[in-house]
Amino acid sequence: MDNNNQKISGFNLSHLELNHPTQRILRAALQKKNHSSFNPETVFWNATFFSLDRVKYFQEATPEQQQKILTIANRDILEEIYWVEQAGVGYMAKMVTLSETFEERLLYGLFAADEATHLGAISDFFSHPPVFADDAFLGYLSSLLVSSDKLLLITLMQVVLEGWGMSHYRSLANNCQDISLKKVLQNFLESESRHHALGVTQLRSYDGYSQESLEAIHDTLTYFLYMVQIGPQRLLKAIEQGLGYLSINDKIKILEELQTELSSNTRLKLLQSLMMGTVPTSILQSLEEQGSFHAYGATQCLQ
Repeated sequence: MDNNNQKISGFNLSHLELNHPTQRILRAALQKKNHSSFNPETVFWNATFFSLDRVKYFQEATPEQQQKILTIANRDILEEIYWVEQAGVGYMAKMVTLSETFEERLLYGLFAADEATHLGAISDFFSHPPVFADDAFLGYLSSLLVSSDKLLLITLMQVVLEGWGMSHYRSLANNCQDISLKKVLQNFLESESRHHALGVTQLRSYDGYSQESLEAIHDTLTYFLYMVQIGPQRLLKAIEQGLGYLSINDKIKILEELQTELSSNTRLKLLQSLMMGTVPTSILQSLEEQGSFHAYGATQCLQ
């Protein structure tokens, strides 16, 4: 990831030592008394949440293997939240500079504080700050954040991701087994709703899109929807890490037991509904025609 991407997403920013004076100021600003951390093997979401209760390989695994799979799957969720909120801080700060009215500038300043508060809160659930690893979607997100195409940024970050985030965080909160993390995720929802609402309002106020913006938005949404179409790849990887080598046939069987096509179709329909009335009709029609709102079957997910 190059330096320009890093400046906005913040994915490769270094961390200060816990005893650094700036840390004390930060804790005071976030109204934290002390640095807190959790056992890295804490299971916040159980096997049923991940639909692992339907996977034969998981059910027949040893308790140690099951624990390893759940630990990895839980960590993946927490890290995804961490990195998305990290990107959110950079995005909102950038939108302050792209604001065209006094009110818009104030809102994005407040939204940047929301994202910083979220990031500070989720950071407490790590024993050590996560280190950014290669991730197809997050890497792509980072590269997009350097764009100055305001319509593209609002469409992806506020209309799609923040809209998706409301449903995602609600599900995570409702199924979380830890009271403190459940409360943190519930607190995210109100601000996510405001961020999404502003994005929808802004897009509906624009009368015309340049051809360049239309093409960029179409390409970005195509890629984002593709990441949903191919199903729970991270969970599949977690299962393989816990059990050892899995053949293609093993993976197909697991994806079928996870009902990947059904669950992905549900997510794709939600995303389609979020785009209705905000994303230009020409883009929605093209996405529909190319099959972007239709999930892949288990075999297709691995091709």
